[in-house]
Amino acid sequence: ERLEAYDRDAITGTVLFEQRLSERLSAFAGPTVDFGRSGPPDGNLSPYQIAGLTFGGRYDGTDSLLDPSRGWRANGAITPSWSFSTSAPFAPLRTTGSTYWDVLGNRRSILAARGTLGSLMGAQLADVPRHLRFYAGGGGSVRGYDYQSIGPRDERNRPSGGGSLVEASLEWRQRVWGDIGAVAFVDAGSVGSSSAPEFSNLRVGAGLGVRYHTPIGPIRADVGVPLVKQRDSSNFGLYVGIGQAF
Repeated sequence: ERLEAYDRDAITGTVLFEQRLSERLSAFAGPTVDFGRSGPPDGNLSPYQIAGLTFGGRYDGTDSLLDPSRGWRANGAITPSWSFSTSAPFAPLRTTGSTYWDVLGNRRSILAARGTLGSLMGAQLADVPRHLRFYAGGGGSVRGYDYQSIGPRDERNRPSGGGSLVEASLEWRQRVWGDIGAVAFVDAGSVGSSSAPEFSNLRVGAGLGVRYHTPIGPIRADVGVPLVKQRDSSNFGLYVGIGQAF
């Protein structure tokens, strides 16, 4: 059984204005509104009304969008917001960075690393709807764990989201023969109940994958297993997509 984190019925809108500052660096900003109802799965949904302003930027110094072998990239955004339903301010912050090393200089052996930090600054967790809280687990997060399954739980053992997020990934990418490649990876992540990073519920997953390199980017398939077991979670995860995992 998949553990759903929340139910939601909402109308949202975001308008972002992006300014390219250089070939590799850009900044963006714009208003966002989010009105609706959110709450635990199969439970009572609480109404909320939120408005905010998003400010962020991104830098990409890598040599490829879908299959980087060298360089680094980073992106981040903060959205100072006001919750009209609880008369409370808060500011979700999330930033991610990754770097890539071409170990042998021939694009056949790549060591890749990624890290993510998130914080609901200035917020009491109860004042933030479930869908705006932090979650971890799944293909774009900690492989081997169910989607959004890492972090605080409610009285029904359903993921309820947290106020902070820490994630890290390390991946070895190796060309094996022609367009066929293989990867080995380790992912780790933790979601805390406060806005400061916490590691009491750190979860670690590891696994292997294959890559078929095409002119538009690699097709990937990864299998991950949880190294730290948790209740009601699967024993492995299968993830398929286009482009590298990060």
